[in-house]
Amino acid sequence: MTLLQPLLRKLPTPSLLLASLLLATACATAPARQPVPIGTGQPREEPVTGVPRDLGDTPGEDIQIGDMEDLGDASRARGDRGLTPPFMQGREIKRAAVLLPFSHPNANVRAEAESMLAGIELALFEYADKDFLIIPKDTAGKTSVAEARTDEAFEDKVDVILGPLFGENVKTVREMAREEDIPVIAFSNDRSAAGGGAYLASISPDEEVRRVMEYVAARGVDTFVFLGPRSAYGRQVEAAMRFEASRLGAVVAASAFYGEGSGAGAEARQIASVLKTELAGRPGRVAVMIPERGVKLLSVAPLLPYNGVDMRQVKLIGTSYWDDSSIWREPTLRGGLYASTDPGNKSAFSDTYRRIYGRAPTDLAALAYDAAALTVRLAADDSLTYGGVTDPDGFFGVNGLFRFRIDGTSERGLAVMQIQPGGPELVEGGVQSFPTGQTGPS
Repeated sequence: MTLLQPLLRKLPTPSLLLASLLLATACATAPARQPVPIGTGQPREEPVTGVPRDLGDTPGEDIQIGDMEDLGDASRARGDRGLTPPFMQGREIKRAAVLLPFSHPNANVRAEAESMLAGIELALFEYADKDFLIIPKDTAGKTSVAEARTDEAFEDKVDVILGPLFGENVKTVREMAREEDIPVIAFSNDRSAAGGGAYLASISPDEEVRRVMEYVAARGVDTFVFLGPRSAYGRQVEAAMRFEASRLGAVVAASAFYGEGSGAGAEARQIASVLKTELAGRPGRVAVMIPERGVKLLSVAPLLPYNGVDMRQVKLIGTSYWDDSSIWREPTLRGGLYASTDPGNKSAFSDTYRRIYGRAPTDLAALAYDAAALTVRLAADDSLTYGGVTDPDGFFGVNGLFRFRIDGTSERGLAVMQIQPGGPELVEGGVQSFPTGQTGPS
């Protein structure tokens, strides 16, 4: 049984149907608009009952809505016009399938999927209109299940697919959707899943590396060194660093990979030796990338000064992994730089989400909010097409400015943060508009 999901509550069921509407993020022009504010508490009609509803001041209050049997058989009728609940009969509606792993065996993944759909709900409910239908479908994180859910989405006559979360699922779904000319806005970080009609709404390590390297290069850094894990993530960051160094006219003096489950002592000594040579007479011209997090970062970074590196002469840089309060008081990391979304853009979203759901949103919840809001913006303009998704002006959401390239990857207007004992400080905000011209492969 597919259920019509309650709007303001934790999602208990893996197979869901949520009928609601989304406010789109403002299309970014020059100058770009500010993020659409949320949490205004403006009364809206609850989409199923038609009762006016204010988000109000009651955190986590549940709104109970009946299941599909309460809506009658017409709500399941697909036919030529697609899935249309009774309360939407007679409207020219657009439909978006949301493919997420609600019943994944890993509890953290299930919680992430629920948080993403909750982010969508928040945007839907606060800015509801009456012509957009969201149809969540559970992939369980399995390719075969994602394929079956995609077939169902075609029967429902969806105009766009949001999700899936995992790269292999995205690859399967995009091939099926391409035959139907349906855009896929997915949340995987797997760059190989992009393209062929699939657009990745995730913030890739490549974009983070690009942003922080551009920032330090503009301030005199011309040599980069890598010290990181021998993992898919570490290799992706190192490859992105080499690409950006070439683009910036800089050099990569050395790279050292350590095992994920082992210490980094030998690798740190190797990098320290290179740094002592590179830093001779060139203070401030060398940056070290350490794409690590948490306890591991706290054990790796201090190995540089331990092996004789003068940290006053080198710049430490990292990825959004550094956006972690557990590492901010480490003296070695003080002054370290990393790229992230501008915290000011997400503050209203985060506050409202926490007030309504009683917990903090995940990063992917904010991405899901923006991706779903984008689909409604495009639907309003009758632009739910590949060309509409790749609008070169981009869009401005709670994660700041973004646009999709022709190759399916996303370009972001990220901020640069600097670690201080009291927490990270914004040293340069994200751009407010993209350069004029069509987007293309990075």
